[in-house]
Amino acid sequence: MALYKLTREDQHFFINTGEVFGVQSVSASFENPTQTLEFIGMDKGSLVPAGPRNGSVSVSQFLVTDESFLQYTGDVAFSGYLLKSREDFSQNFSFKSGYMTNYRVSCGIGSIPEISVNIESFDKAGNIPTGEIPINIQNSSSSFDFKVADPGSVELSLDTFNTNRCSSFEISIDCPREPYYILGQYQPKEVVSKYPFPVEVSFTLEVDDYSGQNNFDYPCSKQAEDLTITLKDLENQQTLVTYSFSDMTKVSESVSSETTTNVQVNLSYRGYIGR
Repeated sequence: MALYKLTREDQHFFINTGEVFGVQSVSASFENPTQTLEFIGMDKGSLVPAGPRNGSVSVSQFLVTDESFLQYTGDVAFSGYLLKSREDFSQNFSFKSGYMTNYRVSCGIGSIPEISVNIESFDKAGNIPTGEIPINIQNSSSSFDFKVADPGSVELSLDTFNTNRCSSFEISIDCPREPYYILGQYQPKEVVSKYPFPVEVSFTLEVDDYSGQNNFDYPCSKQAEDLTITLKDLENQQTLVTYSFSDMTKVSESVSSETTTNVQVNLSYRGYIGR
């Protein structure tokens, strides 16, 4: 009997009908909540369903060619399919009616920008029937123009300054969801996005003449700024993705000075995304 291993070369991850390139990991699971039913005269318990049957998915992706997930930080549901083959859908771990609950992107010196997302599925999750997987996946493109950003092609812009001397950054967007169920249905009647969505942006800069605030300036001298981070292709400087946020409030600031490095400032901003 031959032994067989399912390797990364045999894995393809799709959002709806388009393949997501640059994926580093996919972690997916589902849970069937149960409770024990017991009553007088019964000598053993019986397990019965005791809650929604949801699935959880986490995906990490190097930002190559296209950004695939940012558009789903809004109200749009989507489906995902982890497939062994574009032609044979029998081996799959999939989810339907997925909503993003957290989006995170980070980059630092010596690393490729990486996106991590958490997804909650409120419909089927696991090995779903092949007839429920879009046949158009078979005809989707398996090739792509290779584009990648690196720390040298990151630009940061605030109201007070512009710089390409950002040595690291991280953006986190929480997208809380609230499903509403009714009797007689396994799926929620409605999934409501709980706006506003909290946003946190932190970054490190190499500086020469930075002048900051002190902690007692807040809240009387609240520093709220519009913030933009642009990632460009390292070869031709074509914009790959732009993150723009309005009315971001500075919540922390630190300065580091060492004999072996330039002076660095670490800044964190918080804000919200409305509907």
